[in-house]
Amino acid sequence: MVQMTVDSWVQPIEPRFSNLFIEEWQEENRKKGKKPQAFDTPFRYSDAGKCTRYLCYASQAYEGEEFDKPSTFVTGLGTEIHEMVQGAISRKYPEALFEVPSHLVTSSGHTDGLIPTQDLGLVQYELKSMGGTAYKKSIGITNKGISNPTGPRYSAILQASLNAKANECDTVIIGHVALESVSRQLAERTGLSEVERFISEWIIPKEIWEPLADGEVVRQMGVLEDLEDGFFSERIAIGDGGEEVYLDPENPRYWQCSYCSMKSHCIKDGPGRVPVEIKEIA
Repeated sequence: MVQMTVDSWVQPIEPRFSNLFIEEWQEENRKKGKKPQAFDTPFRYSDAGKCTRYLCYASQAYEGEEFDKPSTFVTGLGTEIHEMVQGAISRKYPEALFEVPSHLVTSSGHTDGLIPTQDLGLVQYELKSMGGTAYKKSIGITNKGISNPTGPRYSAILQASLNAKANECDTVIIGHVALESVSRQLAERTGLSEVERFISEWIIPKEIWEPLADGEVVRQMGVLEDLEDGFFSERIAIGDGGEEVYLDPENPRYWQCSYCSMKSHCIKDGPGRVPVEIKEIA
């Protein structure tokens, strides 16, 4: 029997029960292995905006690091939310389609939703779940009040744009679901409705998303050209403003590198446009 003093019980302990579902999720992911691609393309839609060096490794089927427990939790919870949202949409819009595979010349994937509408035409629906801080930033809310909204992440817009291009959609709608709601007090001060405290959407017309999709295809074609020439590309990602960001996995200021599953390969190969022995592209 564990002996507890009056004060000792308030100290947190290593979880014994609350973490068991994560252990199960990790084991399930190991058994399933890497999710198969929709089509035999070098990249996935979800690779949109990622570092060009990462794209090189991904296209060559390099093994990345396994998701740690926090990442497993975030992605697993995101999957649960996707399934709930898609189920509700299907009951309201019976003609909507989900997880439809499609492809472009460089990438492929599955859609979160293809929803026919009278006012917006065929909608490519993209859903993203996130923490409370990221959500407030996206809708333009700070603890002090209203600021300029940043909207969806640029990578999410690119991903949705590629999907919309492949499915010949008219409009992109990106939805955000926050895992933490804006407080009632802050919502009252800023005029947020009940649902806006944790859910928002953005409508992106074709004249905006289509050029972005075309530009990302061109960028990915550049990566394939580097591979054909026998090189791994420089470490360049697309930032949240659509700008090119030169990355360095050995510098902690680049958060993209901190979360990259190919970080160890990248450090080993070094910076710049690196000559390598290229495997046949699968």
